[in-house]
Amino acid sequence: MNSPRRYYGWTMLAIAVGLAFATMPSQTIIVSLFNASYREKLGLSVAELSKLYTIGTLIAAFPLSWVGKAADRFGLRLVAGVVVVLYTLSLIFLTVASHAILLGLGFFMIRFLGQGSLGMLSGHTLAMWFERKLGFAHSVLAVGGFAAGGAILPKPVAWMIENHGAGTTLMILAGGVFLLTMPAIVFLFKNKPEDIGQHLDGDESEHLFHDVAHGGKAPIGDPAFTIAQARKTFPFWILLTLSCTSGCIGTALLFHMQPMLVSAGALGTEQQAATANTAWSLTFGIGMLSVGWMADKFRPKFLLPIAPAMMCLGSLIVWSVSTGRVDPDGVMTRMILGMIVFGLGMAVNVAVGAPAIARFFGRTHHGSIRGFMSTFTVASTGIAPYLAGKWYEVAGFDYGPVLLGFAAWCVPLIALTAMLNKPTPPVVRDLNPDPDPVDMQDVEL
Repeated sequence: MNSPRRYYGWTMLAIAVGLAFATMPSQTIIVSLFNASYREKLGLSVAELSKLYTIGTLIAAFPLSWVGKAADRFGLRLVAGVVVVLYTLSLIFLTVASHAILLGLGFFMIRFLGQGSLGMLSGHTLAMWFERKLGFAHSVLAVGGFAAGGAILPKPVAWMIENHGAGTTLMILAGGVFLLTMPAIVFLFKNKPEDIGQHLDGDESEHLFHDVAHGGKAPIGDPAFTIAQARKTFPFWILLTLSCTSGCIGTALLFHMQPMLVSAGALGTEQQAATANTAWSLTFGIGMLSVGWMADKFRPKFLLPIAPAMMCLGSLIVWSVSTGRVDPDGVMTRMILGMIVFGLGMAVNVAVGAPAIARFFGRTHHGSIRGFMSTFTVASTGIAPYLAGKWYEVAGFDYGPVLLGFAAWCVPLIALTAMLNKPTPPVVRDLNPDPDPVDMQDVEL
């Protein structure tokens, strides 16, 4: 019994927060601040830059399933260390991207290694250490990592770009990523509680395990879905669709914030774009704190419909700005309001949806399942900027139809998420049955 010892999961939660924070230089909220610099340096239009970002992100999505499988096979610590080193080098690479092709390659590298791999691994880490407290843990991760990064970094990054240039700023960000994460990975990171004689959630009682037919050991009570089994369930596709929708619309709004402000009658400076994006981040964080604890107490179908509803409303508010009927002095106020509402919707999606994946499908193959989902989610974030940019041009340089389309897409998701129920766990065939075997169908989950 290890009850006198502090549960190491709280240390791992802090490390996961650091990993999430380190993804910020690859997140659209920060990448978008470099857009004007990239366009000026390489002579690119908004549509051309969006196309490069889209292609880089789309290609980045495909290897993510391999990263998830590698984490299941080789352990989180090793995979996270490799990812951090390569991610740091990719940020440095962007400083020497002197051609559009090289810029696209740089986008691929940071989106694959940062936003995709490191973001996925931070959530995967929590699933290895928490179950009953997973909703709370994810809220801390989102607030301390993603939301805090989005609230803290845009303003100073915009200032550094304006005063010291994009290259110097990227070098500083690369150094920050490495120093924030690598010492913790080398000296403190542990793959799972069983490796150090502790148990999930810090429980005192030892968990029983079955050697299962599809490989590895599954804790009794763990649904132990393989990726193939998960893909056959209705909840899997609902959760995936919602995640892709959130990533798609959110990325499009953040990436196009500057030109949207210009078209609405504002100056559209990096500082104005950073202000609107910061409002989104702060609301995202507040929403996570408000909703995260509820994810541990209420079924997902009672909470998740709030996500598409708020994303729909947020898109409509931003649309009202794009019509040009808002007084120029009120553009920023209305835009900030729209991003606040949208940020709340994304917060609900993350706070409720991420824990639901682990609880519905188990942690035995969680890396593979999250990796598969991340492939499509990251792909959606890649498609969004290009489609929004192209649609904007086809519509006569008008963001209105784009935003109305986003709002309309969210409507059916409200009904679909309200139908979400936990799938029936697969029957796990124990390869080494005990005298009194446990049928997984009879385990209370």
